[in-house]
Amino acid sequence: MAVLATAMLLDEPDRSELIAAVAAERPDANLTGAVVRSGWENVVLQTTDDWIYRFPRPGVDFDRELAVLGRLAGRLPTRIPEVEWTGTRRRFAAYRALTGATFDPGAYQRAPDHARDRLARSLAGFLAAMHQALTPAEVEELRIPVHDAAPVDQLVAELHRIPSAALPAVRELVDETRATWGAGAVPGPRVVLHNDFHLGNMVLDAPVGEVTGVWDFTCVALGEPTADLRYLMDGPDDLPHRVAAAYERISGRRVDLRAAVLALRIEQVCDRLELGDEDRLPEITRAWRVEDGR
Repeated sequence: MAVLATAMLLDEPDRSELIAAVAAERPDANLTGAVVRSGWENVVLQTTDDWIYRFPRPGVDFDRELAVLGRLAGRLPTRIPEVEWTGTRRRFAAYRALTGATFDPGAYQRAPDHARDRLARSLAGFLAAMHQALTPAEVEELRIPVHDAAPVDQLVAELHRIPSAALPAVRELVDETRATWGAGAVPGPRVVLHNDFHLGNMVLDAPVGEVTGVWDFTCVALGEPTADLRYLMDGPDDLPHRVAAAYERISGRRVDLRAAVLALRIEQVCDRLELGDEDRLPEITRAWRVEDGR
């Protein structure tokens, strides 16, 4: 996402600076041994006693995220962050960490079908609940933006920066994306997307288990359900298919996994360009051909 990629170009906050910001608000906070975790939308200070102090990057609508979390409380099948207080001198949110097991790709590859399906049903159940968690009136009140899953025009304007070795693949991507997302062929209706739904933003009850906690609601937006599957396309090959099948059964809404792949690839290219890292695009586009069996 362009605004988030731009944020990555900024200087990283110093750990001591973040600690000082929290200590100025809560002198009794245990900040010894706190570690910094840097993300696209936020920088997090996590303490040894499992407090999260989440600092938004420039361009992030911090107030909307807090409002969204407040409205979603109790409406989803998993735990989500419960903000206990916010900074007044500097904007940040304080909440207890969601603890549990992290996803283990190796364990997934060894897992039997029933365990894989259990994880997939859990992921699909969260998405089905998320996609209908806010009413149309709440969406309007909270000013939930519309997500552009395939910013083709933005990419076309930057084609001159694409290395020649990657340009044919990127042009093919543009054409195919226009024929799907641009032509309105991706199944709807628009729903409330989590919009940053990947296995690194959640904890499970086992390394290949059910989802028990999900965080990072900064990017919540309106869009087709397919968009929330795009980051799963970068994981185990069969998992998106299992999640898609479970989601369609639970929600009655259709998804398009090829469209999810295209949305992910468009985002990959736009992010590399925004970061000034276009030299990696030949490597990335070669991986696409392998994925597509070409």
